[in-house]
Amino acid sequence: MNVIDIRGVIVPDDDLWIYEWFEMTATSPRAVRDALDKAGGGHVVVTINSGGGDVRAGQEIYTLLREYPGSVQISIQSMAASAAAIIAMAR
Repeated sequence: MNVIDIRGVIVPDDDLWIYEWFEMTATSPRAVRDALDKAGGGHVVVTINSGGGDVRAGQEIYTLLREYPGSVQISIQSMAASAAAIIAMAR
């Protein structure tokens, strides 16, 4: 089983470095894309605990999960607000 954690602010790929610089938790579409590539079509569990963030980045993650050929299970750990709510609707 492959677990993809969606934590903190949902940010565009180009902005992730700022959050990493300040050691803040954030998730970008590239991180999810890389995790899905690594999963190789196997079952994926997406855990979400996020207050949201950039809607376009959230929509991109939603699309990545919807188009993934393997099964995707969504588990909301605490909160899935704003852009994270879009991601939570992927399956």
